[in-house]
Amino acid sequence: MNNNLEDSTVIIVILATLIIVFSLIFSMRPMQLNNQPSIEWRDSQNTTNRVVEL
Repeated sequence: MNNNLEDSTVIIVILATLIIVFSLIFSMRPMQLNNQPSIEWRDSQNTTNRVVEL
């Protein structure tokens, strides 16, 4: 029972496996429904500029 696979068959199987893995990874990602930035900056109460001397 020495059945060798052809090179093209092995390459096709590897590519199909990669496509399946990447499709599963990207299908399980959480969808980003909002386009708002992830960091919400707080408005500063004091708008004066201070110079710090060293």
